[in-house]
Amino acid sequence: MLKTALRPRSILALIVSLGLAVGFVLLSQWQLESSEQARTVADPAKDVAAPLAEVAQAGTPVTGTQADQLVTVTGEYRDGSTVLVPGRLQDGTEGYWAVSALTVPGSAGRWPDAGGELTVAVARGWTADPAAVPEEPEGRIGVVGRYLPAEGPVPGQELPDGQVGTVSPAQLTNLWDVPLYSGFVAAFAENPASVPFQLRDDGTLARDPALMSPRLSELEIDQQPTDESVNLLNLFYAVEWVFFAGFALYIWWRFVRDEWLREQRPEEYFYFEGEYYFDDASGRYYYYDPEAGEYYWFDDQPGARTHDRTQDRTGAHHD
Repeated sequence: MLKTALRPRSILALIVSLGLAVGFVLLSQWQLESSEQARTVADPAKDVAAPLAEVAQAGTPVTGTQADQLVTVTGEYRDGSTVLVPGRLQDGTEGYWAVSALTVPGSAGRWPDAGGELTVAVARGWTADPAAVPEEPEGRIGVVGRYLPAEGPVPGQELPDGQVGTVSPAQLTNLWDVPLYSGFVAAFAENPASVPFQLRDDGTLARDPALMSPRLSELEIDQQPTDESVNLLNLFYAVEWVFFAGFALYIWWRFVRDEWLREQRPEEYFYFEGEYYFDDASGRYYYYDPEAGEYYWFDDQPGARTHDRTQDRTGAHHD
């Protein structure tokens, strides 16, 4: 069988099979990479706090790079600005976000068209009881939170006074009559400006952050979306291409094997309706073609038509 595998035709078939196998393996690798690229994972750099002024550009929409970034901002809450956003789940319980306007001192020059200092909407925390929402903390407050893109307004929704359907700066800027950043901050920690931000030395959020309003619960918001699962469809395709690569090599092996078996037992690879015979001397099968008047081996080699040879063959036993 080794001699059969080393024939030029077998070697050519092997080269073709190896080429196909390599191509299939490369396709499998591409599918594996695609399954990894499809994953949306958290960016550790976004959990390191940066000043809001360095992250967000006033007057422009929030980009994917800016969204979910942990930020710090210092300002003063506007008295009486708090509104409630219903339908917010936390720990499986439906409740409200308390959203207030935080005016940022010294921000007038960041957006000249605003005509004054900028304000950022801050979701100060969550509560299950709308009647228990405390007033805004007084004085200059330092806030640590995640900067999030604006939510779209919900038209035609009838809500009680003091409630809005979503955190939409486009809606809140009319409600508060102040220029707002395009995004908003989901607060994780608050403290007087005279106290350092509640951050670790590496800039990440402190282990047990606290809000200045104890009746509000800290918002539980991770980077969105965060999907660490592998794309199973791509994974299936990757395995499938590896199977095809193995199948290409198997086809070559079957090709060589069949060539070898055809030489060893040619009668099994010919479709002949008539009788055939076995030659004891050569150990080979043969048949007679009456139209051609020839004797043929089953490997297509014509036999001798001498009287002696014919007598020798016809005297052979039937298979």
